[in-house]
Amino acid sequence: MEASILLDAYVQLKKMYTCLNETLDLSRQLAEAVDRDDQVAIQMLVAMRQEPLDKLRRARKVLEQQRDLLEPEDARRLSEILNGGAAENDAEAPLTAQIGVNDRVLQQVQALDKVISLKLAREKSIYN
Repeated sequence: MEASILLDAYVQLKKMYTCLNETLDLSRQLAEAVDRDDQVAIQMLVAMRQEPLDKLRRARKVLEQQRDLLEPEDARRLSEILNGGAAENDAEAPLTAQIGVNDRVLQQVQALDKVISLKLAREKSIYN
């Protein structure tokens, strides 16, 4: 796979990382607001959290569009990498490393979201 393909994918993954970090930060603030029972802050933070999630969705869509425009073999290999496949060479290593970092941040966001949902919605939480 050409270096330009890997670089284009890496750029989108870095954008996704930025969005995930912003979402994690806002989720932490939201958890604190829930602990304080600060309804105004809760509403504001829930609304604010939507923007990085929308940006994340757009970056993922761009990444998928980039993949779909590739030759079949390159598209297959990129899909493998994006789905957690190991790097087959040094050129793929930064991409697979970034995917790992993004996955770890996503897991933190999901864990925090579960705590927030259970506190706010209790038995009506999607996690029940």
